[in-house]
Amino acid sequence: MANLPPELVADILVRLPVKSLLRFRCVSKPWCFLIDSRNFTKMHLIQSKKTSTNLTLVLGFLGVYSIELGSLDSAIPLRPPFSASDLSNSCNGLILVLAKNPFIWNPFTRKFREVPTSPVEYPVDLEVGSAYETYGFAYDSENDDYIVVRVVEFRGFDLTWIRSETKVYTSKSNVWRKIENFPYQLPYKRVWGVHLNGALHTVVKNVAGHGNFFWSIMAFDVRNEQHYPVPKPDFRGMDVEFTVEVLRDRLCLIRPWKKNRTDIWIMKEYGVKESWTKLLSIAPPVVESYVTLCPLAYSKNGEEILLNHDDKRLIWYHLRRKTVRNVSVDGLPFVFYAEVCTESLVHPDGLVGEADEDELSQQEKGMGRKLKKEKRDDFLSEGFKLVL
Repeated sequence: MANLPPELVADILVRLPVKSLLRFRCVSKPWCFLIDSRNFTKMHLIQSKKTSTNLTLVLGFLGVYSIELGSLDSAIPLRPPFSASDLSNSCNGLILVLAKNPFIWNPFTRKFREVPTSPVEYPVDLEVGSAYETYGFAYDSENDDYIVVRVVEFRGFDLTWIRSETKVYTSKSNVWRKIENFPYQLPYKRVWGVHLNGALHTVVKNVAGHGNFFWSIMAFDVRNEQHYPVPKPDFRGMDVEFTVEVLRDRLCLIRPWKKNRTDIWIMKEYGVKESWTKLLSIAPPVVESYVTLCPLAYSKNGEEILLNHDDKRLIWYHLRRKTVRNVSVDGLPFVFYAEVCTESLVHPDGLVGEADEDELSQQEKGMGRKLKKEKRDDFLSEGFKLVL
């Protein structure tokens, strides 16, 4: 390997998991510089997403845990830098952790960034009984920036919804900014947990008049800070509530029916109503009595889907055979919230790496010369005798 060009070395390293890359920073200064660089961080993230590799289940609620998606053998406790009350969604390996002060955390590199506090501006013209904060986390690909969206709902003393206050925080500016309020009542706590195509998605209740109502999907584009509707599939029973999730970079709709039947739809082409396709329909006795089923990920061969069963256990559902098998995970908490996260080297400060690309180019050339010059002494020519 001492004779390999630096471009090929980088192409080999970019395919490795984060845990290995962090260890390999100790190999040499050129390797450390390469792994820490912006360019390499981007390449590693693109490679992981392209091949659907380096995926991890991150669990929240009663502590924070990680489960390697490829094996699903054990839940490993993670230790956030601050006491965490809950997790929001993840973007590119970063997670918004809800604590006394929210912070952006990369659990794989263990780096974090605190989000500054922002006071809630209570309306002076209304009697407010309580206020509820909801957070969402998104990535703006056009500006290469990470966005935190906070919606504060004000309710009366009888818990009736009054209005909301919306603020956004960007990693590059490191400040909060008030924007146009979200015009709908949010239906549940983790409402902004669905991030796709630079937008946060939620399900809202629309009043149609004469006491009638229907549910629809609304999205908030973090690039232009605009709300827009997302079409849902045609099905009977407009007043039946549903939820939305993301399954392998596609919007997914979960609709429960009576008698514990659940239909799961997937939008194959984002924004195109006709592309909605029913992925599966599941009910007892295939799955024992349940309250919720949430799709998390496909198996490697694409024949099975991993489902979160009532936030208490994991099961595999075979799409063709329509059968279920339980997943045994050591150390799994008895109740949890699960999110599929792509391991990455992305820095919580919003920078994708710490080294400049021009410097990287010079270092890559230097690395090639150094590897040749130190061929006898380099650990690579010694047959990987270095113990890490």
